[in-house]
Amino acid sequence: MIIVFATGAWLVQRGAIYVASGLVCSVIWLIVTFIVFFTGGLQSSVLLNYVIVILLAGVGFGWRGIISAVLASGTAISAILFLTITNRLPTTTPLLESPLAYAVTMLVILLLAGTILSVADIQLVTAIKATRAKNIERERAEQQLRQALLAARAGAWEWDAVNRTIRWSPENYPLLGMNPDQDRLNFRTWIERVHPDDRQALQEAIDRAIHGRQEFAVEFRVIWPDGSIHWLRGIGQPLVQPDGSVQGMYGLQIDITAQKAIEIELARSELYYRTLVEDLPALVCRFRADGTLTFVNDLYCQTFQRSRDELIGFNFYELIPPEQRERVAADIALLSREQPTIEHEHEVIHPDGSIGWQRWVNRLLFDEYGEPFEYQAVGMDITVRKRAEIEREHLLRELTARNSELEQFTYTVSHDLKSPLITIKGFAGYIERDLAAGRLERIPADIQRIKVAADRMYQLLEDLLNLSRAGRQLNQPSRIGLGLLISEAAAAVSGRLAERNVYLHLPPNLPEIYGDRTRLREVFQNLIDNAAKFMGDQPNPQIWIEARRADLPGFVLVSVRDNGIGIEPRYLQRVFGLFERLNAQVDGTGIGLALARRIVEAHGGKIWVESEGLGKGTTFYLTLPEPPRHEERVQGLIE
Repeated sequence: MIIVFATGAWLVQRGAIYVASGLVCSVIWLIVTFIVFFTGGLQSSVLLNYVIVILLAGVGFGWRGIISAVLASGTAISAILFLTITNRLPTTTPLLESPLAYAVTMLVILLLAGTILSVADIQLVTAIKATRAKNIERERAEQQLRQALLAARAGAWEWDAVNRTIRWSPENYPLLGMNPDQDRLNFRTWIERVHPDDRQALQEAIDRAIHGRQEFAVEFRVIWPDGSIHWLRGIGQPLVQPDGSVQGMYGLQIDITAQKAIEIELARSELYYRTLVEDLPALVCRFRADGTLTFVNDLYCQTFQRSRDELIGFNFYELIPPEQRERVAADIALLSREQPTIEHEHEVIHPDGSIGWQRWVNRLLFDEYGEPFEYQAVGMDITVRKRAEIEREHLLRELTARNSELEQFTYTVSHDLKSPLITIKGFAGYIERDLAAGRLERIPADIQRIKVAADRMYQLLEDLLNLSRAGRQLNQPSRIGLGLLISEAAAAVSGRLAERNVYLHLPPNLPEIYGDRTRLREVFQNLIDNAAKFMGDQPNPQIWIEARRADLPGFVLVSVRDNGIGIEPRYLQRVFGLFERLNAQVDGTGIGLALARRIVEAHGGKIWVESEGLGKGTTFYLTLPEPPRHEERVQGLIE
């Protein structure tokens, strides 16, 4: 018994109350039954100890233990009754009727009572501790929930659909501008606070949640007693029974006035920003690192004649000429935290295919974490300015060339015109002295030299006049058959060709060109005459003229090749210079090729010369305009 009770106490100390109770009850039940069986059966006083077993089972297992103990004890009493009636009950054992037996019985009773009280005390203390812990935990949770609601400026509510009541947490009062000591919050006072314009939408949201068995969230305004308007967000979740009926609903209402104020301010700021961007006389866009556009303003759409929907998601690099895309991408790649902005200029492709210029200021944008996420660019069209700059540079180069030419012209004129004047003056002096001396036989020869010098001066002045007219005065352009034009030029220098016995190769079906017929004839006249003059000792002098379409669209490439004396490479750049004469023994003023170049350039073409050296002939190349589809365009080009 001692071992049994010690084991029961050990189990109770470790929380195995059910095991300890079952062990002790079972052992006591067996002892009581055994003693009753040998101490007179139903007449034994030990039979009352079944009560202790029942009480102990009730303490250990509750009502289930009581029922089990009653059934077990009743079964034992029934069995003893049966044995007593059938005289099968054993005779009373003297030992069990001895004082020792009673003492043991009393000891068992005391131990049982102690065990019962111990078990009851332990269970009672455990239950009290558990209840107290639950209460503390619930109070802590409620306190935390209340603090969370206060921090979130939220109030909880619960609607009981059965009893048609609403429970409001105290945090709802400040959300509605109500004083909990003076006001009473119920559905009527709550709905009175809701802005009249929002009541219907709020009620519809709640009705949809109830009928749809789903949560709802709706924003609405409330009016405080001082007339100020505050924004609340209502959130609710229906409580649905297993049969589908709604038992009630619980939820929160949260003060979002500050959030709404920020949203309104953001919307206002965005409106200001958008208005500013749209009213700016500049192109504005945002794009990702790969060039994909994410925003464009109206002027950007108008410039590229595309809608906003077409441009959003479009890669702006496709609006830049291919040869400049890599440079633009390299410039944008330089943007960083240390260099958030950069300016650059580049060409763009206009909707009509023409090339324009734009100047851009690109900025790298950072998100709230300081990480780059997008680019913003503000640009303006500078096509007019760029064209003016290009035209200015062209004019400056032309002015420089003209100044250089003028300086050379001044020097040459002063030198070449001075030479015949000196000749005239000198021979006039000889005539004067011969007349004074009466030596008349040399006077005719001196007069002839004066005439030659005067003719040379006249030719020189005539060439200068033609040169001055060539670059600024052109007749009305027209379609010209190149073969016929060259034939006319060859006829004009036929004397030179016949004198040197030069054979001119002129293929049939030469193309047409477009320009000033008179001036262009002068060009070919000078080229053919120049080729004939510099044949040298060539026994079989020949000139070949060919033409084909030039690489430059709209132009014809013409070549005039001879088998004359050729030109050393170091002199190739000088042949078109004014008054340049590489061979002084050949007659001429040195103006012919300069005149030809000026006429060709006045038609928008180019002229150049190639030669492999002395004795290997010379080839002049020149490009001249084709007859255009619309002659007005070329007319404008020539002008």
